[in-house]
Amino acid sequence: MEIALAVVDDHPAIALAIEAAIAAERPHGDEQTIRFVGSARAVEQARELLRRPNDRPDVLLCDIQLEAGIDGLDVVEAAQREGVRAIVLTSFDRSSLMRAAFERGASGFLDKKTDPAEILAAVRAVAAGGTAFSAASLDAARSAARPPSGREIEVIRLVQGGSTSDEIGGRLGISTRTVESHLRRLFDRYGVVSRAELAVLALSEGWVETRG
Repeated sequence: MEIALAVVDDHPAIALAIEAAIAAERPHGDEQTIRFVGSARAVEQARELLRRPNDRPDVLLCDIQLEAGIDGLDVVEAAQREGVRAIVLTSFDRSSLMRAAFERGASGFLDKKTDPAEILAAVRAVAAGGTAFSAASLDAARSAARPPSGREIEVIRLVQGGSTSDEIGGRLGISTRTVESHLRRLFDRYGVVSRAELAVLALSEGWVETRG
């Protein structure tokens, strides 16, 4: 029986590399064959992959950071609802993101530097009902701070762009007081004392994308 695998990443080279690794592979013994069934670069495209009547993936390799911040976690959650096992494949190996991935239903968390053979081994393990979390990553995830919510990410992204509280409120349709409440909670949760420090932390943790 084959394992249908799809990749969700906004860098096409990742899907091409995984597809090439599958094509070059020669399964040993009773190892299941892995078949590449498609890729997506954005959240809605990924949802379409998951809803396919034919060639729906059994396992999804998904980056955390796609179009806007850590919205790849939405794909992980959607995959779980559809009965598709998801492995996060990302360059952001922060413990808070590991925790978020675990809580949203991911079956594994791998760094993009992982050898392709190890990635395919993880795909087989997850397809068989196992996981691809190391003991160290699970320990780190359990003790990590919870990452920002979707609304908090929106606030952080606007802070990152230099918007004032009044401007953020206008953009998000909330009051200035609500914006300030969001910021106070974020400052307290992560031990930062300024908007600049919060923006730097968000970038280093991979919660928001680098603005170029």
